[in-house]
Amino acid sequence: MLRRLFFPPLLAVFTLFFLAACEDSEERAERHYQTALELLADDDVERALVELQNVIKFDAAHKKGRLLYAQTLQKQGRSQEAVSQFLRVAEQHPNLLDARLPLTRMLLELNEWEEALRHGRAAQKLAPQNTEVVFLNAVLDYREGIQSGDMFALDTPLEVSKAKLAVSSTDRLAWRLMIDHAVTTGNSRLALQNVENALTHLPEEFVFYVIRLQLLSAQNDFQAYGAALQDMTSRFPEDMQTRAMLLAWYKEQGDTAGAEAFLRKLATDREADPVDNLRVVDFLHRTHGSDSAHVELDRLISEAPENIMYLATRAALDFEEGKTDAAIAVMKDLLDGAAGSEKTANLNITLARMLVSSGDVPGAKALIKEVLLDTQHNAEALKMHAVWQIEDGRSEEAILTLRTAQARAPRDPEIMYLIGWAHERSGARELAAERYALAVEASGSAPRVSVHYADFLLQDNRLDAAEGVLEKALSIAPGNINLLTAMADIQLRKQNWGRVWRLIWKLRAQEDPLATAAADRIESAVLLQQHDTEDAIAFLGGLVKTDEKDTAALSALITLLVQNNEIDSARTILDERLQQEPENPDLRLIRARLHMAEGETEQAEKTYRVLLEEVPDDVLPLRQLNRILVLQGREDDLSEIIDAALAARPDAILPKLLRAEQLERRKDFEGAISLYEDLYAENTSNLIFANNLASLISTHRDDEESLARAYTVAKRLRESDVAAFQDTYG
Repeated sequence: MLRRLFFPPLLAVFTLFFLAACEDSEERAERHYQTALELLADDDVERALVELQNVIKFDAAHKKGRLLYAQTLQKQGRSQEAVSQFLRVAEQHPNLLDARLPLTRMLLELNEWEEALRHGRAAQKLAPQNTEVVFLNAVLDYREGIQSGDMFALDTPLEVSKAKLAVSSTDRLAWRLMIDHAVTTGNSRLALQNVENALTHLPEEFVFYVIRLQLLSAQNDFQAYGAALQDMTSRFPEDMQTRAMLLAWYKEQGDTAGAEAFLRKLATDREADPVDNLRVVDFLHRTHGSDSAHVELDRLISEAPENIMYLATRAALDFEEGKTDAAIAVMKDLLDGAAGSEKTANLNITLARMLVSSGDVPGAKALIKEVLLDTQHNAEALKMHAVWQIEDGRSEEAILTLRTAQARAPRDPEIMYLIGWAHERSGARELAAERYALAVEASGSAPRVSVHYADFLLQDNRLDAAEGVLEKALSIAPGNINLLTAMADIQLRKQNWGRVWRLIWKLRAQEDPLATAAADRIESAVLLQQHDTEDAIAFLGGLVKTDEKDTAALSALITLLVQNNEIDSARTILDERLQQEPENPDLRLIRARLHMAEGETEQAEKTYRVLLEEVPDDVLPLRQLNRILVLQGREDDLSEIIDAALAARPDAILPKLLRAEQLERRKDFEGAISLYEDLYAENTSNLIFANNLASLISTHRDDEESLARAYTVAKRLRESDVAAFQDTYG
């Protein structure tokens, strides 16, 4: 018997409603699409974007709508958002060249090489004769030639780029390839000429100005370098990195007055904009101290007594000088009853930073939440929020937050740096490296981000890459102490002694206490690595005699003498100093360490106990006492020491860590896990805390929730080359 096919009545009703809803959604999407076309024809881009968002909302598969949305975002310079939309189009319609081509170009401009390669090669299969396809794949071929070291493979892409510029003189990628080829082949003169030619066609292309600076610096043409920087500041008056580079150049020239005049001129040109006036205050604070900054600020307040920004800045200065409560009270008064605005948001962010510094993180988080409710896309608030997300182990959420911030501030190097940090914390070191590299590029090889990226590369033993990063940064800021010190450390590892000595001389030429201290440390390290023990002892002895307050040099000297089996000399030198300063805690610490070297453990313990009573905050006596008592198996004595340390400083990290280790030894694993959770919450950057917490949880718990927690914490260990961390992640 044939069975009749039919819909049950209720299902039939649902089906009819569903089909009607589908038709209605598609029709509504099409109406929004037509409206968007009309708005774009009238050059009403913002409203058109809203309509195109509605198209996608009602019909996610609307090819024309999503493609037009992506193209419009691209024209608006919102590259990250455009890439996201083009990716969706390419996924839905893999044979659509109109999606593959702009996607490849934008990914190349963003230095997203792997993804660009995928889409570029796909476009090549679709339309191998298309001139844009040929050019973009030539850029990809050039990149592969550079990576493989095949210099002959660079010739064809160069000719393709020349042909591209003949028909499109404003093509950024073509100019980048031309410039890079000249640099790669060692023709810096041609590279500089290519940069100048590029700038005649692309006068607003920031990266070419940065490359020009690097080339001029490499040629030691400092006058031309200064002129190029001044040209940049006139071209990009709002760009803080450019201003910072020009101010650094003035500093290198020893022209503090010129730097101040430059900042005052900016303020005058903009008719006394408060922000520019405050940059003068900040400069005076950094170069002449807080008194000069207060004088300038008082002058500004006398001229505009109701200006909230000036009053807030005075509160910030007071905060830095230790008047914490008063400064926070002033900021709260300024915000009391203030209507929501961008200025109010900035005041809230300043107050939030004060609260973080004073330990009130919950209060700061509440303020930032309020800011983001009023102004959802405030980049500074989003950055602070993202930092907390990263610290809480929510790196993926932080990346989404930072991408929102980047849509508003696409060239902000701090955002790129934070995205890199989020990737690093989730264990994705390759992605982290890409973002750190972009941060360095966007900052114009600023010292802080360059040193951080170099340190990151050194963790993977990539000495040459780290050296290259620092070389670029030093070409822009050749006297920066942190850059010189970081470069010297790399040369020490490479045992490039001649280069190390030149860096030491550069540091000494600074006549700056920090530079001198760095030079002293590096020079002693050179002598030790060259196994020149006698010279090292003589050098450190000279430092000790020159500066009796240099306990770091004295400590290094004592250590070296002990290692050289000259304990009598070490004791004589140290006892002479102790006769002059018998109460000096640093000298007594060194003496306790010498007691340990001499086998006088009881005397060392006695000294450490006295020092811990006198200075409860000092971690060294506590650490050494822990070592002595653990070796002797005196756990009860150690418990008393840790209890006293925690009573004196409940928020101190070391006593908690020592207690956690003690609980592990006593097999109280739940107690140890609880303490490590607290330690990790206080300092989520600490890999040891992360490793120990994840290891304890995965070893001593087996419920699904706990194991998920262990995995979340351990993810950041996955690309570490430390064997113990790899064991935990495994």
